Amino acid sequence: MQDFLDCNQFTQRESEILILIAVYGFSNREIAEYCVISEKTVKNHLANIMKRMGIRSTRKLLSLLFNHVLNVREQDSANNNRVATIL
Repeated sequence: MQDFLDCNQFTQRESEILILIAVYGFSNREIAEYCVISEKTVKNHLANIMKRMGIRSTRKLLSLLFNHVLNVREQDSANNNRVATIL
C-alpha cells in the first residue's frame, strides 16, 4: 500500500485519508472527526486525489489501490518462485 501512496506522491494527509477509507472504511464524517478537520476539508483532499489520478469516484480509487497491491504481491510471489527455482 505504501508503494501506491509513494508512486502517486500523495501528501501525508492525503495518504492518511486513503488509509482510513481503505483499511478502516471510515466515512467522510468519521475521517473529519478522527483527523480533527472539517468534513469539507476531507472532501477537498479526496477531490485533489481524484483529480491527480484522473478519476471521479472513491470506488474507482479503491479499485486502483487494491489492484496495485494485488499486482505487487503477485510480482513478489513470482520473483520468490524464480529465486527458489534458481537455488
